[in-house]
Amino acid sequence: MFSFLNGKSPFDEAEEKLEAGETVNGRPKLPQAPIMGWQDGVFLLVLIGLIVGGYYYYQYAKQKSADTFAKCDALFVAAETDASKYVEAEACYNETWDLGFVSDSMEILRQNRLGAIEDLRNQQKDLYADAMGAMAARDTVAAYKVVSEYKGPMLLSQGDRKDWNNIANSDAVKASVAAAAARADSIAKEKAIADSLAQVAAELRAKAVADSIEKANKKLARKGKRKKV
Repeated sequence: MFSFLNGKSPFDEAEEKLEAGETVNGRPKLPQAPIMGWQDGVFLLVLIGLIVGGYYYYQYAKQKSADTFAKCDALFVAAETDASKYVEAEACYNETWDLGFVSDSMEILRQNRLGAIEDLRNQQKDLYADAMGAMAARDTVAAYKVVSEYKGPMLLSQGDRKDWNNIANSDAVKASVAAAAARADSIAKEKAIADSLAQVAAELRAKAVADSIEKANKKLARKGKRKKV
């Protein structure tokens, strides 16, 4: 193996020496080409280092990806019982875009999980629109009902989240809801009383009719006895 790392081939050097008149026994002196120079050794060491380093980096990146995806998976599973974990799971999966290694199965899992979280976000956005529509119509009771009955994760943007929390925590809204509940309770009680009075009246009418019929029957019975006499 000839070394060309010095910029000249042995044949170039031989040609230069021949032109300079250097001979051995009347013949041109051929160069002694080293099998491998120190530059070649350095090059090979660097090449071997790159190969070995690349292998270990690949193993490291692969293990790091496996650990990160396992953490994200645990958060997503935990979110099934604790909805607040969806936010952490989404952040975890978004961090995986910076990983040096992601297998096809990991990529599919990431897309599915992030897609599922985005679906939940869109559902809450729809509820948010309903709540804001109710507020615009001055129906605070309906707006409060929407936000108070929602048990899913908070996935709204910062501005929308502020509106949502204002509805859920507003003393004025709660007062309106309490007043509406009180009115509904009062109406229900009044209806119950009215129904009770109506039932009593119906029973009295039925009793009056029964008494009237009974009196009429007794009267007819007395008339029948008189005729026989």
